[in-house]
Amino acid sequence: MRAAPAVDAALRAGGPERVLITGAHALAGALLAAWAGARAEAPPWSIWSTALAAALLAAGLGAVLARRALPPGTARLGWDGQGWRLHTAPAAGRPAAADPIPLAQVVATLDLGPWLLLRLRPADGGPVRWQVAGARAAGPAWHGLRVALAAHGGLPAAAAGPGDDAVPGGGPRP
Repeated sequence: MRAAPAVDAALRAGGPERVLITGAHALAGALLAAWAGARAEAPPWSIWSTALAAALLAAGLGAVLARRALPPGTARLGWDGQGWRLHTAPAAGRPAAADPIPLAQVVATLDLGPWLLLRLRPADGGPVRWQVAGARAAGPAWHGLRVALAAHGGLPAAAAGPGDDAVPGGGPRP
């Protein structure tokens, strides 16, 4: 298998995704509180006020978790023909990142066509990072990014030798 051509794609900042995570937590908190209030046969005003309080509490928790899962700031994902690198640009008020982060593995965990959820495993064994890639943010590099992800199955070129018959998902070719 030949290595995919070099690519440098801009990744999305993940703002709408963080809002979605926060909203899902708020909805879950409100529904849980409303269900518990209905099961306890509480008065309707009590159910509504408890559901609102639970929604606010769950939304706060969801916002914290969403910010940790998808930190704000722009980033670029690069494939140089040999390995993956993540170039981060911090959000306002954060210290600048020094060097690009070499990645051991990049996997598209969720592919919705023009939107990808990527799991990035740093080469130094650090914590897994999650990034969002979108066709609009990547622009002309979008096709190259998808080709590099498909050609290497998330592994560096050194892991997939020239005569390797492995399929990106693993296992031999049919």
